[in-house]
Parts: sequence; C-alpha cells; structure tokens
Amino acid sequence: MKRNLIALAVAAALVAPIAANAAPKVYGKLNLSAESYKKDIDVNTATKVDDEYTRMQSNASRFGAKGEDELTADLSAVYQIEWQVAAEGDDLSGLTATTTVDTNGDGKVDATDGKATSTVSGGNKLDLTQRNRYLGIKSQTFGTVKFGKYDTYTKLAQGEIDLFNDYIGDMQFVIAGENRVNNVLGYESPKLFDGLTVNVMAQTQDSAAPSNGVSASVVYNNEELGLYAALAIDNNISSATALSSTRESDNIRLVGSYKIADLTLNAIYQTSEASKVAAGANTNEEAGWQLGASYKIADELLKVQFGQADADNEKAAIQSRSQWSIGADHNFTSKTKAFVWYTTQEEEKIAASKGDNYTVNVLALGVEHKF
Repeated sequence: MKRNLIALAVAAALVAPIAANAAPKVYGKLNLSAESYKKDIDVNTATKVDDEYTRMQSNASRFGAKGEDELTADLSAVYQIEWQVAAEGDDLSGLTATTTVDTNGDGKVDATDGKATSTVSGGNKLDLTQRNRYLGIKSQTFGTVKFGKYDTYTKLAQGEIDLFNDYIGDMQFVIAGENRVNNVLGYESPKLFDGLTVNVMAQTQDSAAPSNGVSASVVYNNEELGLYAALAIDNNISSATALSSTRESDNIRLVGSYKIADLTLNAIYQTSEASKVAAGANTNEEAGWQLGASYKIADELLKVQFGQADADNEKAAIQSRSQWSIGADHNFTSKTKAFVWYTTQEEEKIAASKGDNYTVNVLALGVEHKF
C-alpha cells in the first residue's frame, strides 16, 4: 500500500507542471462566398472599362495557435501566431476581361468601336500572409505586456460593431485606421471599474526613416448593461486611409454600441490627417462615419449598415466614398453559419476626374465554419 501511495505521489509531482503549462490551442475559420460582382464607371475609356463577373472569395480565412502558460501565482506567458489563408485556392490577380468601349468618341458603344482589356481585381497573390503574432507576460493584478506585430488599439476599439467585417462591405472602405503594425510593444490594463480597460502601444523605428508610432484606447464594455464605448487615438502610425494613400497618420476614433433585447445599434466616427506635411501644405484630413443595426430572430441575424467618408481638402483626388450593406446570417451552431448579403459602394472624385467615378454592386452567398 505504501509503495502504491509513493508511486501516485511521484506521478502527481510529474504531471503537475504539465497541467500548469497547457498545450496551445489551435484554432481558425474558413469563410468562403460565391459572389456576383459588377462595377460601373461613369465614363468608359480605352483604359477604364466596366467590369462584371462572378468570383469565389476567401474572406480572411485563417488559422493559428495561441496559449497561456502559468509562471507564478500571478504571472503567465501569453502568445499567439496567426496566418491568413487563401481558402478559395485561386489567384485572380492576373484574370482579365475584354469589353467593347467607346474608343472613337462618338458617344455610343457599337460595332465601330474597338475593345479594351481590364484586369479583374481582388485576387490573392500569396497563399499565406501574416496576421497577429506576439509574445507577452500577463499579470492578473497589473495587466499584460506584449511584444510583436498585431492590430493597433485604434483598430481593436471597433469591437464588434462592423457587421460586414472581412467582406467587401468592411468599414475600411469609409473608415481610416484599420491597421496591423510591426515592431510594437504594447500594454493592456486589467479590467477596471466593472468594464473599463486602458491600452497603449508604441512602435520601435527599426530604421532611420519611420517615426515612433503610438496607438492608445480607453474602452468600456459592460455586457449586463448592453453598452460598449471606446475612444482611441493614433499618432504617427503608418496608416491605411479611406480617401488617401497609406501614410503616417494621426487618427481619432469614437465608437458606441447599445444592445436592447435582440436589437443592437452601432455607430462609429473617425477623423484622420497626415502626421507630417510640408509648411503650408494640406494635411488631407478626412472624416468617416458609419451606422449599423442588427436584429436576432431565433437562429437568424438580420443586419444593415451605412457609412460615408468625406475629404476636407477640395483638391483631394477622391472627394467622398459611401457604402451600404444589407444581409442575413443563419446560425446552424455557434461555429457554423450560412450568410447572404448585398453591398453597394460609390466613389466620387474631383471634377477633373469625374470620369473615374464608379459604383460597385456585389451579391454574395457563403458559409463560415470555425474550429
């Protein structure tokens, strides 16, 4: 009996460290949709033509591993590494379409005109691309410090308000600041006052040219009240904008969401301007906003969303963008859903480029499965 007890004690001592350091969780999702895409340009030319085709899209399908290993009673190591995968398997970046256009300038498209070739956009050039990856130390008392590459706290401040996230109707079409940045050191506070968290990250330069970017947010999330609110800022963050090219930007984002029974109402407002400009030059400031609503009926989620971005500079090449989307999800389980949605996007340019104005309409049917 004593020998058995000794053997059990030794086995327990060996197993205890293994239990404290749990195996990493492998996770991911596949999200695929079959889509009908149509782009109408105000004035067709030999180099700019309407596009209409069907396509299969992988909507940010991904996989990764993450985990948390106990170090002491208060401290643990946290980590994550994630990739995006081209789940549809096709590279559409080289696909072309030939269309008859008004090449002779007589104001009509007929047999006397020639043909022009346009390139279908939206293809994947790489099968795997980097997403979030970090290593950090988490304190139950003082919060978490992270090193690596991951979404800015301005991007994360959106919470779950973007009802068409990862689709063509993603709010990034009208809202700047949707960035995942390299070489960052970040801090995330523990939850304070029943729902408040404070987050801040700073970029190392890693070369002489870039600035030290900073992104920070204050987030309040109280599920019992159905209330979510966030204020976030970027300073000198290399940033994707809605109306300008990628640049070092200063962004301010305000987010709110309120849930009443099965109805959820969402709103976001953001400004963005260039961090560095020559003396007397325009900062190319832009402002974007978006409103959305979703309503749950049994296993269905109905949703609608509208957003718009406007340039403050009357000489900016792109003056405004707008988009609206409507859709429905059918949730088979918490991991699997089928969906259908329709999105319309419009872009308006300065008078000199009115011929480049366009409207895009996309209808999609798809499935998502998480694992």
